[in-house]
Amino acid sequence: MTEELTLLSDSYVVFDLETTGLYPNRGDTMIEIGAVKINNGSIVDRFDELIDPGKELSEEIIKITGIDNEMLKDKRKEEDVLKDFMNWVGDLPMVAHNAKFDISFVENAFSKYNMGNLKNIVIDTLGLSRYLESKERYHNLATLVKRYNIPWNEDKHHRADYDSEGTALIFLKMLQKLELNNFKTLKDLYKYPFIVIRN
Repeated sequence: MTEELTLLSDSYVVFDLETTGLYPNRGDTMIEIGAVKINNGSIVDRFDELIDPGKELSEEIIKITGIDNEMLKDKRKEEDVLKDFMNWVGDLPMVAHNAKFDISFVENAFSKYNMGNLKNIVIDTLGLSRYLESKERYHNLATLVKRYNIPWNEDKHHRADYDSEGTALIFLKMLQKLELNNFKTLKDLYKYPFIVIRN
C-alpha cells in the first residue's frame, strides 16, 4: 500500500459478510463473502461467493439474508473461500460497515485455520459516519444510502455482494468529504481508532 496516494486515488477492498449468527467464538461461521475493489474512485473488480457452513441455517438467518440451505448445498467450505478471498485482497486496506463484526469472523477463521495474523488496515464506515455526521442519530446502511443519494433496493439488503457495493459507494462519498476537510492520505485517519480500527 502506498501512503503517498491521496484518499480518493488509493485502492481499497470494501467487503461484507453474511453469517450463521452473531458469535464466531461460539461456532457461528460465514455463509457469504461479498466484496468490491476500488481503485482511483471507481469499482474495478468484484468477489462474491456463498459458503457451506456444514450445518442447517436457522429460520431467522434465512429470513434476514434470503440465503437458504439449498443455496449453500455443495458450496465450498469457509477455509477455502476465505483463503481465496484474502489472496484477492492482498495487502489492500479493508473497509466494512460496523467492521468490528466482520473482522471478528475473519480473525476467528484465521486462527481456526492456522492462517497467521490478519495484517491489513481495517476502516469502519460506521465510525467514519459518526465522525463526519456527528449530529445525526442514525448511521445504518439504509440511512446512509439516503443521506448520500445512493440508489438502493431494500429487498436486496443483507446480501453481502449488494451491501458491499452500497458501502463502497457511500465510502467514496465519505472520502470526498474527508478531502474537503483537509484529510490528505489514509495515514491522516490513523489517529481516529473508531475509524481505522487496525493499522
